[in-house]
Amino acid sequence: MAGGSDEHNAITNKLAALCVMRAIAPCRSYSPDQRFWIAATQRGRYSDGSIISGAPAHPPHDPQATTNPLVVFEVLSPSGEGDDEGDKRIDFQSLASLRAYVVAAQDERCVKVHHRSDAGEWTAAPDEYRDGQAFELPGLSSAITIDEIYGGILDEAGRSLLR
Repeated sequence: MAGGSDEHNAITNKLAALCVMRAIAPCRSYSPDQRFWIAATQRGRYSDGSIISGAPAHPPHDPQATTNPLVVFEVLSPSGEGDDEGDKRIDFQSLASLRAYVVAAQDERCVKVHHRSDAGEWTAAPDEYRDGQAFELPGLSSAITIDEIYGGILDEAGRSLLR
């Protein structure tokens, strides 16, 4: 959604840049303008970023929406936090192609990653990553560190460095 805070926008941009640099062909990073069609709930959804492997798949009724994200990113904001961690996550997790749903805080140096197992089941709770840690995502050549996401944006206590 347009109009995020300085921190939200900077974190979203850092995640996008990291994904662009590390995407392994045929994977590509997509901007927040990419719409996804959620057949289970019959609605379109937007994320703060995504990775799609191969060609985007489109539903017959909407050539601008896609149905096959590999990874979806959300940067939490106070107005969207409940939806990003609730109905929106459940909607995206209904897509068979999705392997990871990534939630980054904008007011602390913390990333949560919900993973789908090889058997197709979602983990009961997300893996949580903080300072000094790194996480891997499908479609990327190397792990992403917490400092790469938050460096220059939030200090170790979660205070903004942009103000």
